[in-house]
Amino acid sequence: MKIKKGDKVKILYGKETGKTGVVAVVNPKNNTVVVEGLNLYKRHIKGDGRTRTSEIITIEKPFPASKVMFICPLCGKATRIKMKKDDKKVVRVCAKCGKEIAEVESKKKSVREGKKVKEVKVKTNKKEEKKNKTK
Repeated sequence: MKIKKGDKVKILYGKETGKTGVVAVVNPKNNTVVVEGLNLYKRHIKGDGRTRTSEIITIEKPFPASKVMFICPLCGKATRIKMKKDDKKVVRVCAKCGKEIAEVESKKKSVREGKKVKEVKVKTNKKEEKKNKTK
């Protein structure tokens, strides 16, 4: 899938035709994309009378990836994306202006990396504690 999280896209057809937004979630398995602030639906949740209250929640539902088109941050036009190989590295290129598209850094990647590091530290500490307990 050539569309990634953080890309700006334009909706091609449906009730949100012509609107633009930023991609929040990409699901390559189902070939769907969730766009922030678009394709909103209401969901009614029934409360149990004790802890959970009844409420109406607004949900962003996914679009099929074929329904959205990437907007180039350099030329500002809705365009297709070409893939170009450069020295073991695959780069996305705008089909209209021909310039390379810079990757958008997401905060979640760094958070996930941080969690992995923390988990590794915790695991090593637990192993050391288990070794100390068995001795």
